[in-house]
Amino acid sequence: MTIVNSPNVLVTSLTLLFNEGCPALTMDLTGDLSKLPVFILKEGVQYRIKILFKVNREIVAGLKYYHVTSRKGITVDKDAYMVGSYGPRAEEHEFISSVEEAPKGMIARGHYTIKSRFIDDDKNVHLAWEWGVHINKDWKGNVLLKPSGSE
Repeated sequence: MTIVNSPNVLVTSLTLLFNEGCPALTMDLTGDLSKLPVFILKEGVQYRIKILFKVNREIVAGLKYYHVTSRKGITVDKDAYMVGSYGPRAEEHEFISSVEEAPKGMIARGHYTIKSRFIDDDKNVHLAWEWGVHINKDWKGNVLLKPSGSE
């Protein structure tokens, strides 16, 4: 089914999947991106990023997921994930990254801002959004119910 008035690539959600006993944390990317929650993570926790997206009309080549992590305005990490090339279909496509590790140590604790982009080989930005994580010593809840830009 072709949806004429929708974008060719529609990113619907980003989920953090954990190796430890914590439930997955999901953010809905179809609504108001200025009101995304801030995720609370335990320092040193291992996680994978799962992105669900839909290709509506045309084949999209070379999809990539980029994110730049900063703390107090200073870039501390940049990651780029090759997602692949996909054709249109009724079901969502799924991408799961390799295992990553949250920062650890007393100095690493605190708030981080992440600027994410979903882009293709033709430099079309299909979605760009900003979200946050807060690194704690232990698990103390999973989500701060404040928008990531309201610091």
